[in-house]
Amino acid sequence: MARKTTAKKRSRKKKAAPRDTTPWGVWIALVLLGVAALRLGVNAMGWVPVHFDEGQYWAYGHELAWGHFSKPPLVGWIIYAATAVGGDTTFAMRIGVVVAHALTGALVYLIGARLFDGRIGFWAAAGFTVAPGVTVSGMIMTTDPVMMAGWALGLYAWIRAAEGGSRAWWAVMGAAIGAAMMAKYTALAFAGAALGYGLLSARERDWRGTGIALAAGLLVFAPNIWWQMANSFHTVTHVAEDAAPPGSRYNAGKLAEFLGAQLGVIGPVWFLAMLAALWRRGDWLDDWRMRMLAWQTFPLLLAITALAFYSRAQPNWAAPAYVAGSVLAARWLLMNKWTRGLQIQAAVGVVGAMALYGAAWAWAHHAQTLPRGPDPYKKMRLAEPFCAPVLAAMDEHAVEVVLSNDRRRLSECMFLGGFGFEGVAVWNPDSFPNNHHELVSSLDPGDERLMLLATMSEASAREIAAKFEDAREIESGTFQTHKGREFGYSIWLVQGFGDYY
Repeated sequence: MARKTTAKKRSRKKKAAPRDTTPWGVWIALVLLGVAALRLGVNAMGWVPVHFDEGQYWAYGHELAWGHFSKPPLVGWIIYAATAVGGDTTFAMRIGVVVAHALTGALVYLIGARLFDGRIGFWAAAGFTVAPGVTVSGMIMTTDPVMMAGWALGLYAWIRAAEGGSRAWWAVMGAAIGAAMMAKYTALAFAGAALGYGLLSARERDWRGTGIALAAGLLVFAPNIWWQMANSFHTVTHVAEDAAPPGSRYNAGKLAEFLGAQLGVIGPVWFLAMLAALWRRGDWLDDWRMRMLAWQTFPLLLAITALAFYSRAQPNWAAPAYVAGSVLAARWLLMNKWTRGLQIQAAVGVVGAMALYGAAWAWAHHAQTLPRGPDPYKKMRLAEPFCAPVLAAMDEHAVEVVLSNDRRRLSECMFLGGFGFEGVAVWNPDSFPNNHHELVSSLDPGDERLMLLATMSEASAREIAAKFEDAREIESGTFQTHKGREFGYSIWLVQGFGDYY
């Protein structure tokens, strides 16, 4: 009887696991649309002043060139298109960043769902979208969000191609990375990581497809290469100097600062889960999907970490690693059934967003009664109080050119005043371009134009004014940005520039 019972038990079919019927795609669409609407609403409030980078990208867009001194042209074009429709406002200028982040989130979901399942895709996209660094980025139009959208599209197309889909996916992959490089040169790291995967980790290689991707990428990026050739490859020199500026080397403090910042950029749970996924080599060594994601995450992250130790690295320089990294983090957490980690990542993001938006409101309305230190946008509150008297003086004295030794303030005044590089002159005594302003708008000896000299230092204004035949100070003073914090400014009317020496 016992044997029959055992046989009977063995003959029973295993109960199939219930199929997940949750509409994860619908849920992530609601999350992405809700977050995008919130970010558009906050930007519409005007709580965040213009950033000098935004000002110069706005001016880049009006050049409609194939390149600029330190940046490729795509972000400037996007700003140009958005402000041509919506006007020269910070809201119109920042529509592009909201769309770019929403697109990246949608592609992260598609990547996770394609490689694994909808649940992993949902949490990967949600965790990325609400990450503190992404929330901060969503308030300012910079190169990273546009570049990462192209990066994410390139990764999704690569996955489709690797699955044996149409070779058209190779063309999409190449074109997407070419477009990403037209936003920021960091996207070149995608190609390097893809090459490493193809040579060392791929389950099979499609050289024809690789050639198609390379050709498509070069076709999209070729105009910027042509611009670089026509401008003595100034960008290459600038990028090299920016990555390794003069100063101390092998600084453990800078390394710790960078790694600590990453906990805030992508969130502590996501960052630690990615490191745990790297440590658990058995989870990805025998799985081409995990190897592909690992190649798109860790080489860039390790390279920027090494750079932070060698010289310095900005926290956002490793941001593209978190496209694939978010999928790695979500999968590792779900594999280990640590759903609490997913909830913590979401909670940190939501609380961080509310704190940031609250701070933006508080300092926008009460900055002069609040300390400068905790203000998340403290460096951006110089723009309007400095540019207001400058723009008023331009109107009063019918001057069309502003001269300054500070390209940050010039960029802000260009956007707020609605004029491009033809309306500025840059004090450049070494006669060598160190930025785009100096490349296209350096003050040349013998310039006879009537100019408005504006600086934040009366001493430097007097020193510059002494080089002109006619110079008179028309206004000087101070303005307050925060409680107990004032800045000076000096405005002169100058004409007849002789020489720097």
